[in-house]
Amino acid sequence: MSFGVSLKKKISDPDFRYEFYTTDKVVKPESDRHYYWFKGGRIHSSEYGTGGELLHDEFFKYYHSNQLAEAGKFKNGIKEGYWKSWFENGTLQSKAYWNDGQLDGSYYAYDETGNLVEEGRYKNNKKHGRWINHTKGDTLKYKHGELVVKKVKVKDTLTNGNKKPGFFKRLFSKKDKPEEKEVNKTQQQVKPKSAVQQAGEQDKQSFFGRLFSKKDKADKTKQPKQQKVKKEKVKKQSQPKDDKPGFFKRLFGKKDKKQVSNG
Repeated sequence: MSFGVSLKKKISDPDFRYEFYTTDKVVKPESDRHYYWFKGGRIHSSEYGTGGELLHDEFFKYYHSNQLAEAGKFKNGIKEGYWKSWFENGTLQSKAYWNDGQLDGSYYAYDETGNLVEEGRYKNNKKHGRWINHTKGDTLKYKHGELVVKKVKVKDTLTNGNKKPGFFKRLFSKKDKPEEKEVNKTQQQVKPKSAVQQAGEQDKQSFFGRLFSKKDKADKTKQPKQQKVKKEKVKKQSQPKDDKPGFFKRLFGKKDKKQVSNG
């Protein structure tokens, strides 16, 4: 039994007008695929089933301004090969590749001015690999449709003695351990002195010990001399003076001697 392809059909709706072909072939729907068919003057689409003449071969969709909106090919009701879409101003909107009714390969999306907005790849109708959003400046990685999130490793980077701790470790250490910080500060204040420091302090003590020892000895040597001088001074003051008699004593002494001689 042969299956034929219909003549080109043309229909329209409030937004677009369409030109396409159909086939009367009956197929068994496969999972994860969208099927397109024509029935009752309209194009229908669903997953896992059909209900009319399957779209087949070239397909064109136009704006009512006659500007091309979308173009591609169908094969027994599913998309196949390269498909493109355009904005009403004629600027390319998207470009994708379909394999057996599933997105597979490169995908590109643009804005109305023609700037590339997003690019990536599909595998079996799912995002796979690196996707770049040029508008947001983001680059994401997918694996079979699942977003791959890099795990942040929080580890101590002080193993080589030259690096600072990781950001999160420093953050939570400051937040959760203020008391430990105070303890560490106290420990640093009472940190045992090294042998070099102790030796230095002993040298200082020895130096000052010798200095003050010399001073004390000098004071002790000087003190007996001062006491001796003081005692001699007191002794002289207590002894009777050997000075000559006063003027009146000498005067009357001479007078008494004359009277004795006259008698």
